[in-house]
Amino acid sequence: MIVFCFTFSCVEQSEVSISESSKLIQMKIAGISDYEKNLAKASLYFGEVLKDPYALGELFSSATSNANSGSIKLNLKTLLENSEDPSFRKKSAIVAGLKNLDIKNGRIGSPLANNELIDFLKENNISVTAPYLAEDFKLDEVNELTVSWWTAEYEVENLEKDESWAGATKAVKINLNSNISVGDVFEREPFLVDDEWAMTNPTVVLGRFQENTISDNEVINDAMGSNLRANGSPVQLCDANNRSAQNILVKIPAIRLEENIAPWPKDNFIYLWVGAAGEVKMNSDNVPTITADVNMPLGGFEITRKEARIQRWLNTSIPFIISSWKPDADNMVLVWGYDKNRVDIDYTAGLKGTKNGVSAELSTKIAVRKEIKLIASLAFDKCYTLHNNLNKVNQGYGYYGNTKFPIYAFDKLRAYFTLETL
Repeated sequence: MIVFCFTFSCVEQSEVSISESSKLIQMKIAGISDYEKNLAKASLYFGEVLKDPYALGELFSSATSNANSGSIKLNLKTLLENSEDPSFRKKSAIVAGLKNLDIKNGRIGSPLANNELIDFLKENNISVTAPYLAEDFKLDEVNELTVSWWTAEYEVENLEKDESWAGATKAVKINLNSNISVGDVFEREPFLVDDEWAMTNPTVVLGRFQENTISDNEVINDAMGSNLRANGSPVQLCDANNRSAQNILVKIPAIRLEENIAPWPKDNFIYLWVGAAGEVKMNSDNVPTITADVNMPLGGFEITRKEARIQRWLNTSIPFIISSWKPDADNMVLVWGYDKNRVDIDYTAGLKGTKNGVSAELSTKIAVRKEIKLIASLAFDKCYTLHNNLNKVNQGYGYYGNTKFPIYAFDKLRAYFTLETL
């Protein structure tokens, strides 16, 4: 593939507005890898393709898929191999645009080795994501587009400097109604964009995003709970000796995020492990160890960036987190994690438990499981949980909806329990 190097000048850029309020940072692109240079080139040519209203409409339509939860995510490799718009099973305008770019030399400004571009998109499994585009903008009102590109290397580099880094990607802004050539656009100085920018400026991001690798058999599914039926007998508090004579079915019907925890531009993929206190081991450094005996009710549960920004409650659709919390069972321990793309950074969470009515907390570091970053670990005594739910005890975070189920905080994640007898 021909590699186009970016050049810079101090000439005013008519299609880019950079202000302090946008929190964008001017930066140079010299010294980046050949992969990123090729990805930047592919991103700008993709922006050229989207000047076709049918191609832009196809991109918008990808957000209607239930799997995408309103957030645009389109795998270009899959699209090029199938040559169909997956939403309507018709010939893809995006594929046609990519294949016909070399015909548009008047607008492109320089010859394009089209087969090399397509090979690059396929070989590197390039996808498009646009967290707010279809949710916050109307198709027929999009006249300008910010075209951006994401690399794992840039993310890792910044997270190593600042573990709380919220993410940013390099970008340029193009006018969809302009005949300015891609060659001219390449002379612009890229700037950094993030959530704040994308919420007010239509933005697409190209990159080799990590696929969800958790297999279905690791997740409790509806079939496992289909034969469970609560018997309807009232759930009772523990007796005066802190004893419960009931087996309890524990559910988490819905969860929400207070804000995005995955760096821009990725959606948040949430994981939950649940086990008894004896099954979630603590090593000498107070790091929880996830064993094979621990269930994973949630694996790769998607919360889009928009849903996190507006703190939307999402139904988990899992039948239970504990199928039978027995009278003499140990504390149940919930360990939450999220996909943070192989970045190994220590977090601290509170591990809380109660015994004989006395609460205790300790600080505990959170371990990494595969490519998942664990963000919170909390232990629940059975009598403590029964007391809170049955007496509607506010834990400091209010109640779910119009109910009196107390909400629990797990760092930036919120959840609530329902309890039933078997």
